[in-house]
Amino acid sequence: MRFAAYLWTKPIKLNGKTKEKDISLTSETFFLKVKSINKIIKCYHWKGDGPKILLVHGWNGRATNMYKIIEKLSQNNFDVYAFDAPAHGGSSGSNTNLPEFISCIESVVSKLYPIHAILGHSLGGFASVYCAAKKIKLDKIILLCPVNNVFELFETFFNYTRLKEKTRNLMINYFIKKTGIIINSELSSEKLVKQIKSKILLIHDESDKQLSILDSKKIKKNVVNGTFFFTKGLGHSRLLMNDKVVEKIISFLKN
Repeated sequence: MRFAAYLWTKPIKLNGKTKEKDISLTSETFFLKVKSINKIIKCYHWKGDGPKILLVHGWNGRATNMYKIIEKLSQNNFDVYAFDAPAHGGSSGSNTNLPEFISCIESVVSKLYPIHAILGHSLGGFASVYCAAKKIKLDKIILLCPVNNVFELFETFFNYTRLKEKTRNLMINYFIKKTGIIINSELSSEKLVKQIKSKILLIHDESDKQLSILDSKKIKKNVVNGTFFFTKGLGHSRLLMNDKVVEKIISFLKN
């Protein structure tokens, strides 16, 4: 069980593209200690005179994955912040988990408050929804291919690794004790968005093979105040670099 838990919490650090390195060089970087998890994360700031926007990357990602979005936000004078989650990008460590993503968001927002909007991709999307529903007041939230049901992620991992029922239950209980978050079928974006009054922009691609667009359609049903944009042929990650997607984000934030 402990070995499975180790694999489950170990992201893969991938090399960034040249454009990612270029955008990082235009930022002011600083390191922030997240006291609740006793870890230090690398943060980025692209200074602007407009409202503060916080970007949250997904699993196996890093802040500069969203270089195209960052470029356009900067061109429109937004004050842009982002961070590399523990064990991702320029942050140290080899293991992390969803609750640590959430703790990082809370710490960064606490330092920068007030924040106008959060943009979250994939797992970062779920973490953003959780924070907005539970603790953080925002004007707007942008969700790009967000994770919907956390328990289903565990189930997919269990099936892939062929864990037996006893080991599965041990692992779920281990993470409940470790994080203090109840992991069950109710832990989902589609449930949490009911508690959010902020304006929401939800974007997902029909060709996404990592997270099905059906999840976002479930989320859509429960969004109180939302705008939706479903694309074709972009997949899970290329969506971040698509001009139409970026323009939709800018338009949503400016309006």
